[in-house]
Amino acid sequence: MATRKKTNKKPGKGNRIAMSLLAALLLALVIVAGFGMVNANLLRIRKAEVVITNLPEHFDGTTLLFASDIDLFGLNTPDHAGEVFNQLQSLHPDALILGGDYNSTSLLDKLNRPEGNNDDEAKKLVARSDFFHYINAFQAPLGKYAIASTEDTQWQNLRQVMEENGVKPLINEKYGLHIGDDTLWLVGISGKVSRLDSVATAFSKDDCVVVIAEGPDVLPVLLTSEASDNGSWIDLVLCGHTHGGQIRLLGRNVLSLSEAEQRFRSGWNTQSGTPILTSEGLGSEGINLRIGTVPEVWLITLRKA
Repeated sequence: MATRKKTNKKPGKGNRIAMSLLAALLLALVIVAGFGMVNANLLRIRKAEVVITNLPEHFDGTTLLFASDIDLFGLNTPDHAGEVFNQLQSLHPDALILGGDYNSTSLLDKLNRPEGNNDDEAKKLVARSDFFHYINAFQAPLGKYAIASTEDTQWQNLRQVMEENGVKPLINEKYGLHIGDDTLWLVGISGKVSRLDSVATAFSKDDCVVVIAEGPDVLPVLLTSEASDNGSWIDLVLCGHTHGGQIRLLGRNVLSLSEAEQRFRSGWNTQSGTPILTSEGLGSEGINLRIGTVPEVWLITLRKA
């Protein structure tokens, strides 16, 4: 006859331990999520000086305020973004440059609503228009400039909204800033491109050119294109789109990045003597959460070598 072994283990003790561990895990997740939400709303102002050999003399000391990835959605309303730029006005930049991605779609909306929802698209256009209305009041002596990204829909509408609010569109086009007889060129590269011959050959290697690109994916084409007299035609590249990975745990990205975005994920790099900045952006994509990355804008001072 089988006998039952006695045990001092109280009934339900294992369940209580499991529940305690689960509660601790949930608490840790809540704390991390809370930290990430707070971190996503703490804007860092980064400053850098960039030395350019052929910078025209009159542009020595010129400041550029570069802000990418505004990503209007959820709590990041046009009012909120407008207030951010109202505070950034105290930096008194000579020029304001916007790097695209003016809207985002929340993760919940992506999961619960069909793609191409007309109501969502209409709301995005209104939010974008409201944001540029706030930018209208921003003062920059050398002007305000903006590119478009592949995620910014209806480029013709975007161009009209920019122009109505005193912002010069740089949607795959160039524009010269003039001080006296000196010229500094801005070139906007919107979306992915396979060739840039017509753009590159519009410049000589003695021209001073700042390129604003949607993101790092265009860099291989940019850096291998040549000026009309052969050689490099770019003196500085500003791009965004990566959000620095937005959520980085144990040194790894939670969000997917392309090979080029991984290589130029954030901060400053130099390729063939050309300084390249990848901003982590002002907003967040899909969810208002940042871990291991920071929302940022850059105030860049140009210096002549």
